[in-house]
Amino acid sequence: MKIKRYVVRDMQEAIRLIKQDLGPEAVIVSSYRVPAKGLAGFFMPRLLEVTAALDEPPEINLSLKRTPAQTVMAAGNTASRQIGPATQPPVKLRGHWSSNLYLTGSGYRAGYANDIVTDRRTGSTVVEEKETGLGGGGESIFEVMVNKQIEAGQEKDLILRWRKALLNMDLQEDVVESLLSNLSNELYHPGDQSENVFLNVKRQVIRLLEPAYRPTEKARVLTFVGPTGVGKTTTLAKLATKFSLYDRKKIALVAVHTYRLGAVEQLQAYGNFLNTPVEIVMTPAELAKVVEKNMDKDYIFIDTAGRSAKNTGQVLELKSFLDVVKEPQDVFLVLSSTTKNRDLNKIANEFLRIKFSKLIFTKLDETETHGSILNLVCTLGTPVAYLTDGQGIPDSISEAKPKSIAKLLFRGVDPDEVMAT
Repeated sequence: MKIKRYVVRDMQEAIRLIKQDLGPEAVIVSSYRVPAKGLAGFFMPRLLEVTAALDEPPEINLSLKRTPAQTVMAAGNTASRQIGPATQPPVKLRGHWSSNLYLTGSGYRAGYANDIVTDRRTGSTVVEEKETGLGGGGESIFEVMVNKQIEAGQEKDLILRWRKALLNMDLQEDVVESLLSNLSNELYHPGDQSENVFLNVKRQVIRLLEPAYRPTEKARVLTFVGPTGVGKTTTLAKLATKFSLYDRKKIALVAVHTYRLGAVEQLQAYGNFLNTPVEIVMTPAELAKVVEKNMDKDYIFIDTAGRSAKNTGQVLELKSFLDVVKEPQDVFLVLSSTTKNRDLNKIANEFLRIKFSKLIFTKLDETETHGSILNLVCTLGTPVAYLTDGQGIPDSISEAKPKSIAKLLFRGVDPDEVMAT
């Protein structure tokens, strides 16, 4: 069997070359789009890679001076005799064998097996032929190989399509590789519908997220940190309102005030709405006293001014405040989902100095792709606690779990469109 691969501009060109090289009996095994090589390939239309195969049953012509005959073995001895040309079964001297080659007057043909059987009347052993399906279910070896090639082509094509879709979701290359690594072995079966494959890929996203969500005890002190402009104070107000009005919890609001007056005024307005006083602290010692004074509260919410990740001094100053809280606390690093992947990694690495324990992503409504969320969880191994998607208080916030993040990631993704791309 001949198998040949062509890289062409379109299917018409492929068919012309296949007929020219392999003839009209050739079968197209697989086809899928591939980028052109080199830097210029980024600006050129994608090429078509086509694999074709041609079944070539071997013809073994025997040059005989006399009529082909079969050697028949008598039971218990090795004597042989000639059989006339009317019966020309294949030669077989011992045992049972299966082959796709069958001896005829002009050579061999495919599709038969042979058995040694004993004639009960004469006691002689003769060769008997029968049709066989070498691939099971009556398939020839050519059909089996072609089917395997087709399945391999479908699988490769499927993986390429999902790779493109996942990269378009702003997922990092290494995360995409992790998602697709098990697709051929576990998540894809030939004949699967696009919806089934889509659900399998989503399940793989959940598996990637789950290790970060280790069971932990909920802390009483909730501290919000992060760069400027990401919505820390608004996010704090959403949670404080939910806990106070909906869950009937006793809360305290604290503002770490060093140089940004506007944030304190915003928090003071939320405190007035909740009928809860806002404590303002200027030093780490004052923060320690406020936390101790509010031991009767179910939750203490600590708001901090935005710090630039590039300013190590500001980050270390913030750390000095958090270190005075002697009881367990949840430190939320608040980030905007509109921030670029590279910048998110830099911000997170700088804020690792203060040992944040959870992530919060804001402004989900301001971007169409949310791959950065999965990227950062996979990089840090830190869970996302909450997601916010608007200015509404307290409705525009939800608790984040692996399933909800996977749902968010694939929001707007049409599996049929991916399969057809």
